[in-house]
Amino acid sequence: MTTSADLRALFVNALIGETDAGASVFSPFDWPTAGDAYPAILVHARRERKESLGPNVPEFNVFTTIDITARTKSPARVGDLGAADALLAAERLKAQIEVALINNPAIWADPNGGQRIEQFTSVESDLMSNSEGSMPMAELSMQIEVKFYQGPEDFFPIPLTPLTEMTLAVEEPDGTVEPGFNIALPQ
Repeated sequence: MTTSADLRALFVNALIGETDAGASVFSPFDWPTAGDAYPAILVHARRERKESLGPNVPEFNVFTTIDITARTKSPARVGDLGAADALLAAERLKAQIEVALINNPAIWADPNGGQRIEQFTSVESDLMSNSEGSMPMAELSMQIEVKFYQGPEDFFPIPLTPLTEMTLAVEEPDGTVEPGFNIALPQ
C-alpha cells in the first residue's frame, strides 16, 4: 500500500546527497532552525485528495501534493549581487530536485512488485529572494502532485463474526415431519 507518508519518506531519501543541500534534507519532524543549515530542503506531504472510482468498492485514485521548500543564503554583495547568488543557488536546487525525483525508480517501483505511483501529475515552483541583512536568502517552494491507486486491499477489513454453523428448517403444519438440516462449518 502506498500512502502520502510513504511518498514523503521516499522523496527525502531520494534527495539526500543528490543536490547542493547534501544531507540537509528534512521532513517536518526534523527541520533545523539554525542559520548555518543552508542550503536546506524540507519535504512535507501537506495535502491528499482521494477520487472514488465508483460505488460499492473502496477504490480510489489518490492525488498527494508533496511540498518541497528549499532555502539558500549567500554573503551580501554590492548592488544585491548576494541576493542574485542566493537566487541562482535556489534555481540550481530546483533543477537538481526535479532530476532526483521525477525519473527515480525508487519512487516509481514497489520492491514487492508493481508500481507505487502512476504519474507525477503536476510540478509547480515559486522562487523568492530577500536581500535584507548580511546574508541574503532565496527560497524555492515546489508543489509536486503525485497520483497513485488505493484499493480494497489497502483498507482495514470490516470486523465480522465468523460463521460457525448453518441451520435450515422448513416450517410445516403441526404433526408433520419438519424437513431441514444443520451444518457445522470448519474453522
